[in-house]
Amino acid sequence: MDDLLQLPWKPLYSQIPDADEKDSQTPLEHWALAATVLFTLAVFLFEFMLNERQKRAYKINKFPSELEQTVGSIDAETEKSGSSAASADDKKKKGGKGEIDTDTPLLPQLKTRFVDAQAYGMDKVNFSIISSIYGTFEGISFLLLGFIPWAWDVSANWAESKFGWTETDNEIKVSLIFLFLVTIIGTITELPFEVYSTFQIEKKHGFNKQTPKLFITDKIKSLVLTCLIGGPFVSLLLKIIMWGGEHFYVYVWAFTFCFSVFMMTIVPVFIMPLFNKYEPLQDGPL
Repeated sequence: MDDLLQLPWKPLYSQIPDADEKDSQTPLEHWALAATVLFTLAVFLFEFMLNERQKRAYKINKFPSELEQTVGSIDAETEKSGSSAASADDKKKKGGKGEIDTDTPLLPQLKTRFVDAQAYGMDKVNFSIISSIYGTFEGISFLLLGFIPWAWDVSANWAESKFGWTETDNEIKVSLIFLFLVTIIGTITELPFEVYSTFQIEKKHGFNKQTPKLFITDKIKSLVLTCLIGGPFVSLLLKIIMWGGEHFYVYVWAFTFCFSVFMMTIVPVFIMPLFNKYEPLQDGPL
């Protein structure tokens, strides 16, 4: 623990013995952890400042005067021309939450929506600040504790004890176990924030249509797709890096480009329908 109180910092858990670490480290590596922590804090403080500026904007509940004049003139012209009468089809569609009522002036409706939008934005930015505080704390804690090398060693030891896979001969398989472990831990730590955002903030403002059952099934689908698509992708990527030699980055670029095109093709056709219901747009008035 004393190592964490003195600069330059080093992780609490390390794969390199102290003696070897001191002999092999360059000055850049010597200060890498402290520099990474300071950079992380600087990014957090910058984003925090931006969020505070945004909060001041969301506290404004006065409708913009320029827009009020423009919309007011539109209402006046509509009332004068008598063109506010809605068609039969429009009247059938009216009355839903969030829809414009064409039989009443537009300005009062927009003023109400403006206040609602400001309240929604304030809740979102407050939640963003809290989640970013936790995310920064978690990231720095993982760095100082040496979470990544610890997770790798746990994955390697488990792979060798359960399947006889070694880091030297089965690096790709061990890497997949490591990524799966990190993904599960990340999913667990992010879950409370996702639940609060979905079932508190979004529900409060009428934007949530998910049930707890649907939320859980979507989360399971996401994990399964991550394994089915991400696993082969990472395996091929590591294989290309091992095979490519000193020019591996060219082959990695070509592979990731082809994979991106492939994903752009299948995501809207096969993956998105697993999470959302799509219906053809009906013909309507322009």
